[in-house]
Amino acid sequence: MKIVKEKKSQKVIRSRKSPTTAGAGKRARRKGHNYERTIVKFFKDLGYADAKTSRLGSRLLDSAKVDICDIPFNVQCKAVEANIDYSKLTGEIEGEIAKLTPGRINLPIIIFHKKNRNTNVVMTLDEFEKFMRQVLIQL
Repeated sequence: MKIVKEKKSQKVIRSRKSPTTAGAGKRARRKGHNYERTIVKFFKDLGYADAKTSRLGSRLLDSAKVDICDIPFNVQCKAVEANIDYSKLTGEIEGEIAKLTPGRINLPIIIFHKKNRNTNVVMTLDEFEKFMRQVLIQL
């Protein structure tokens, strides 16, 4: 650590970050936000013209871990290379939705996971059944 400035009995101390970690959090956040916008474009191309990121459209949905709003699904976007415990993540999302937006509890939870330049779409069997019932109603 290095003392940068000293005022009357006040010291300001800054730690040095390595060049590899400096700004890593900002890059990860930007990567995640860009991926959410990519998924919004995907839904718009499918005909969901009102789709938007929940950061833009609904703080409540954003707090409930739903990344895309104004579509009939609860979508979580992950742009990380690490493996994800989908079961745990789905449980967390269900809990937050039940608490914050109970009207959306019957909508399927779909996880978009970008890993190694591929996007995987993941949902539990129960969520897939909700999805299929929803599709059948629309036919």
